[in-house]
Amino acid sequence: MAKQPVRVILPVEGMHCASCVAKIEGALKGLAGVRAVSVHLPSKTAAVEYDPELARTDALRRAVESQGYRVPGIAATYQQAEELLYSADAREGAVLLRRVLVGAAVWLILLLERPLGLSEYSAWALATPLQFWAGWHFHKGFLAALRAGRADMNTLVSISTWSMYLFSAWNVIYPKNLMRASEMHMFESLAGLIVMVSLGRWLETRFRKRASSALRKLLRMAPKTVRALRGGVETVVPLPDVTPGETIWVGPGEAVGLDGIVEEGASAVDESMLTGESIPVEKSPGAQVFGGTINKTGILVVRVTRTGSEMSLAKIIEAVRASVASKAPIQKAADKVAGHFVPVVILLAVASAIVWSWKGPAPQVFYALTAFVSVLSVACPCALGLATPMAVLIGTGRAAELGILLRNAEVLDKAGRLDVAILDKTGTLTEGRPSVVRLLPASGIGEEELLRWAMTAELRSEHPFAEALRARASAGGIAPEPVEAFEAFPGRGVAVMSRSRRIWAGSLSWLAERGIPAEPEVVEALLRTAGSVLGVAVEEKFAGAVVLDDRVRDHAREAVVQLEKMGLEVILASGDRNAAVHRVAEAVGIERVYAEVLPQEKARIVRELQEGGKRVAMVGEGFNDAPALSQADVGVALATGTDIAAESSDITLMKPDLRHFVTALLLSRRIRRVIYENLAWAFAYNIVLLPVAAGALYPSFGILLKPHHAGAAMALSSISVVLNSMKLRKFRP
Repeated sequence: MAKQPVRVILPVEGMHCASCVAKIEGALKGLAGVRAVSVHLPSKTAAVEYDPELARTDALRRAVESQGYRVPGIAATYQQAEELLYSADAREGAVLLRRVLVGAAVWLILLLERPLGLSEYSAWALATPLQFWAGWHFHKGFLAALRAGRADMNTLVSISTWSMYLFSAWNVIYPKNLMRASEMHMFESLAGLIVMVSLGRWLETRFRKRASSALRKLLRMAPKTVRALRGGVETVVPLPDVTPGETIWVGPGEAVGLDGIVEEGASAVDESMLTGESIPVEKSPGAQVFGGTINKTGILVVRVTRTGSEMSLAKIIEAVRASVASKAPIQKAADKVAGHFVPVVILLAVASAIVWSWKGPAPQVFYALTAFVSVLSVACPCALGLATPMAVLIGTGRAAELGILLRNAEVLDKAGRLDVAILDKTGTLTEGRPSVVRLLPASGIGEEELLRWAMTAELRSEHPFAEALRARASAGGIAPEPVEAFEAFPGRGVAVMSRSRRIWAGSLSWLAERGIPAEPEVVEALLRTAGSVLGVAVEEKFAGAVVLDDRVRDHAREAVVQLEKMGLEVILASGDRNAAVHRVAEAVGIERVYAEVLPQEKARIVRELQEGGKRVAMVGEGFNDAPALSQADVGVALATGTDIAAESSDITLMKPDLRHFVTALLLSRRIRRVIYENLAWAFAYNIVLLPVAAGALYPSFGILLKPHHAGAAMALSSISVVLNSMKLRKFRP
């Protein structure tokens, strides 16, 4: 039997541009057994899915390191990968800063060569350690790329600096071969180029760290230790040592360590890190609490239910990591362009040098080399490579802060171009906490007996009706009968075996299909009732109906109005009976309504709209919505929903508030706009400055870029893309 594919995350040191991404992807995809590879530039990670029978992690590691990069370890999650990279990033940042500071001092001295009376040999002596020490990381990257038969940003910088260094050294040794060395050497340009590119890389690293601050903020939410109650004694225990079922004690102002259920105490808990909602939520015995949230006032005794990777906080972090590591369609296109960019630039630089050598003024060699180096220095594949992933990184981090989880980068593109939003009723437009408002037993059956049978049928169900029935029965002291077997019929009802009898609970139309029609008296009474109806039957006999009502969410109408203002058509589709669905539709202002539809019919409605050229979002929170969520262009699940609904969704709203759906769409549109701004800037920068560096303005205006100016422009291009993306951190709905 074939083994399941394994997925690992490789943290990669030394990755700086889109060409690096292409090199690493190519090396990994060339290995036998590798099924999928996704390399993410801002987080410096490579996610690899492989067949464990054909590939090994040490082979993956060697493949990446053969390209000149370093893999400090193998991680199972993006969080582990970040931890492995943290010290490496700090070390790289410190080294870069030292190179920038020393290089800047040398550059300043070289710029003051004449006032200081320095000889050309002194300039050479100052430039040599800068070329071999400060520029070594460029040369190392160039050699690795050369061995792999590829070219990247290091290739451009290394060729530029070596060209200037060798030209200048030759002219110092043989000055009469060209002209006076003091007028001809390019040591100050060499120093300036190394300083400016290194400074740009250092600033870029700093800004990237700031860009991922939302994710690091989530990582810091959970405490390192908790106070566990073991044998009646309070003991400080490291978080990983706590197991489900144990009890922990949480004091005022402390972070809740793990997911669990409150057993004792009452308090207000700040859940803004999960839901984006700043108002604390009251907690009492029986309430669920989540690791990383903050206990504000009282003392809570919590029974732990989930630890480690199963915690809500861990799942959120991993979901965001997976989202930012995925690639939007437009990014794939940009990466392809960037992958061919460097060879094209080298050809352009060579062509420029040839033209200057042929048609340029004297000394032609000097001008030809200046144009050659400036073209190499000004070209910026980094801006192209960062344009999309930086916007996705910061945008998804901001979404997480607002309580919105995005499955992947492709969702951003789809969510920003929607035409239709289909909304479920129960739990989406309504609160999902229905209450029993009326019992209509059949003749010869009491209300208590009807309620007991209804509660027994729904005992194992996840439908909101089940909780309402339990609450009503508990208030009346009514206990359910033992359940021997349970079967769910999605969108229709449930059936159980209890004491050798089959009990049915579901819609009246479903019971009628099974040959169990409702009594005329019950049907007549229901005509005067607007709530939802649950029919109950025992064996083949109708037992009565339970009427439930669910309150419309406070901000549902406001959200519907906002969606329509954004140009979306809003549709209500529900499996509930016609009267209940139209009552909610009228309350929130929705005109197009589908009532009494089965799960597969919801999916059919979505498909028909798509066939008509519409891009459709489906918003729901229950098992019955899963088929439509999967069919929709964008499936949106509310966090109150079942795991099946969440797994089928592209967007998860951690707070069951439709205004967060509006926020998700607005943020998606903003991210798309920033991506296009970044790409427009990156392409425009290269299209404009490459001809200028080649000398296109020299014949008319006498302008020829110096190499260090070109290097500064290249650094500025990457930094501009990062800064433009960081606007998303300030997004407000």
